[in-house]
Amino acid sequence: MTDRICLYLTLPAYLAQWYAFECRQIEHREEDTISHAIYKPLEPVVIPRGSQESLILHNFLQKPPHNAIAEDDEPNIAIVIPQYRDKDPNTFNYLGRHGRQKLADTIRNRFCIELWENLHTFRNALSRQDNAIYAFMESNGIECSETNWNALAKIYQRQRSVYYMQKSRKKNSEKSNRNQ
Repeated sequence: MTDRICLYLTLPAYLAQWYAFECRQIEHREEDTISHAIYKPLEPVVIPRGSQESLILHNFLQKPPHNAIAEDDEPNIAIVIPQYRDKDPNTFNYLGRHGRQKLADTIRNRFCIELWENLHTFRNALSRQDNAIYAFMESNGIECSETNWNALAKIYQRQRSVYYMQKSRKKNSEKSNRNQ
């Protein structure tokens, strides 16, 4: 196997673990069993072909500038740069600060959507939130630690607050429209 060229990012631990797990699930979907081991930082992660992350890399990867320095001080995820027809990873292996931020934001947004879709169900509304979050972590390759639980609980709490605020505004708007 040839050496794979990687792009190194710094993400919150839970996010790096989740993203690596997601990519591993897709990469090994044809196999009978899939490892549920927690991601070890800097193990190469192969991103799904055709994914939003792959498109970001394809659009924004460039040749490294002469004065290129490492963008992240303490990276915790290594993303394998895909081989594109028009961009060889041996040459196009630099992603600038804004491209890195766009990539991280895309991963974070996908995570938030999945967290919301998994936790905000009728079934989970009837159960204890701590158990639902731990179950989500367990089934998505995230280490079941207090730090990770607190981060996920805070994200979910913010999402839920926004959801109920929008719902309340819509209800008040409909009520005022009927009164006019």
